[in-house]
Amino acid sequence: MAQVNKRILIVDEEKDVGGTFETILENYGFDIDYFTDPDMALEKFKPNLYDLTILDIKMPKINGFELYDQLKSRDSNIKTLFITALSSVESYNTQNSKVYPLKGYRHFMAKPVSRRELLEQVYSMIN
Repeated sequence: MAQVNKRILIVDEEKDVGGTFETILENYGFDIDYFTDPDMALEKFKPNLYDLTILDIKMPKINGFELYDQLKSRDSNIKTLFITALSSVESYNTQNSKVYPLKGYRHFMAKPVSRRELLEQVYSMIN
């Protein structure tokens, strides 16, 4: 079940969540770059390197949608899985009117995310 040469970028300021995702995915053979700071993730980002990005929606400085737009402008083929503690994207839009409108096809998962849910979603998006 392990993947070879599949790289995932994870950006989540919550170390316990992002670190757990990192550990789970590394245990299944994925190469992971994990950042708690969206600015650092942008600084280190290289186009055509990642098979998938996993972004938390609600982060300080740059929210997940804004980060997605910046990453997408650098790599138009990027696939993104959004993670949110809120039950729906509409809830987030209601709370933060500065979020960019949804653009294109995206995937969302509500926290807490089980190991099985994470792996199923990652495998379906990468394959």
